[in-house]
Amino acid sequence: MFDYEYWQEKNNSKELTIGWLYNNQIKDDFAKGYTKNLTDYWSVELAHFFSTQFADETVYDLLKKAYDNGFSNIIVFKQGCTLRGPNFLPELKTFLNENNNIKFIGHILDRQEGYYEVHPQTFYINLNWWAEAGFPEWGERTWDSNLETLEPTRSEENHHDQYTPHWIAPSKNLKTYQGQRGEGWNIVKSLIESGEKILSWPRSIRIAKQYAYAEVENDGPRHRAELFTEIISDSSVFIANTENFIPLDYWIKRRQDSVFLTYNGKIPKHTWSGNFQQIVIPAAGISTLVYAFKLGLKAGHRIFIYDKSKYAIDYTNHLLNNWDGNIDYIEFAEQTMNNGNIPASWKGIKQLPDTQKLINDLNKEGFSDWIKNELPGMKIKTKVIDIFDFHKIDHLLNMLDDTSMTYFHFTNIFHYAPTSFYYSLKQKWQLSNDLLFKIKKKYTKNNALIYLAKGRYEQKVSPIFWIDDADTREFSEISDMNIFRLLKWNK
Repeated sequence: MFDYEYWQEKNNSKELTIGWLYNNQIKDDFAKGYTKNLTDYWSVELAHFFSTQFADETVYDLLKKAYDNGFSNIIVFKQGCTLRGPNFLPELKTFLNENNNIKFIGHILDRQEGYYEVHPQTFYINLNWWAEAGFPEWGERTWDSNLETLEPTRSEENHHDQYTPHWIAPSKNLKTYQGQRGEGWNIVKSLIESGEKILSWPRSIRIAKQYAYAEVENDGPRHRAELFTEIISDSSVFIANTENFIPLDYWIKRRQDSVFLTYNGKIPKHTWSGNFQQIVIPAAGISTLVYAFKLGLKAGHRIFIYDKSKYAIDYTNHLLNNWDGNIDYIEFAEQTMNNGNIPASWKGIKQLPDTQKLINDLNKEGFSDWIKNELPGMKIKTKVIDIFDFHKIDHLLNMLDDTSMTYFHFTNIFHYAPTSFYYSLKQKWQLSNDLLFKIKKKYTKNNALIYLAKGRYEQKVSPIFWIDDADTREFSEISDMNIFRLLKWNK
């Protein structure tokens, strides 16, 4: 679905990279904060696909940096741009493959007598064309004298209103443009004068991303509510799995007391045969049962379910009390969503068929029998808690048996768009360290296995580790070459 290898190859071969354009025009301090935090998140998230990225203050300096490093093309995101769900890269792949000779794609604005401009929120440019054209400047907003240049032809269709054409292309007619010229006017002029057609992003890509317009006094607040609803709803419940279960066969022993996850795909059979007696896991629907089953929990063992969302815990309790592994899960989930007893915002609906397939496969291993015979005898506790609340972590840990082999599943909570809205990369790093230090203080026999993903900050560092092997370096100790140190506020 995500085509990791496809994009990684494009980045490794220097065919395509990602660039981040700082937005120094934001005056609202709150908007400065959340746009920085979301830029943190997306730069790290996209590092799964593009390990080499760039950032700079101006379009010219950003393009020049990428070109000087040997890249042929770049997609630039301006601070304030965020992606929505998983569709951006698949739609981008399709559109670029259909238009592989295009030198520029962006948000084109037809200002009629004031010439065309390009909003810099997201654009694609061929750097080889840019070099051949003499490295033209972007073109800042200006009230300079009249501009005589080729008049572009344009599509009859608009994305909205009457000034957002689907494309513009060269003509042979000269025209004198008057009045204000907006951002990107000079790059448009250079492309048209060199005979290049300019495309606007299609709807499929436009709706896969969002821009905050945080630098605009009136538009910034108007777009903020949509951003809140999209990213940070506390009523969300995952009705189906959206992440893969990590099978035990991926865990190998590298010394007597430690296992880790390898990435090279050549996984030797694991030799560690111990089971867990206790798991600590967020309220993520079927995941609770899957992990308890796969990690060998039996009657008398303990499941501790935590979550910030009361609705998520309500659904997990409903699942534990009313689903036995043999009932069709899709039907069960749809009935739950439709009966209205849990007033949640449901996520993962498209993954319901994948979850049903997982359940069918697990039932071949005895999953439904385990639910019937072992689950009723387990000790299950739930707690509404925010793992980011430093003062509440002890409450969670005090409910656990620190003499038991314990598996802590923190998923990607420290690399997650909703939490990234509120916390910077540095803050998330420190808060994850706080959590790990507290666990280590309690689990003195190294009998806690942790899954905690911070994003792709180092290839050799696994998201799964025994507590004694936790990476608790200070943020300042991370290499300057690391993606976590790319942006100026993380230097």
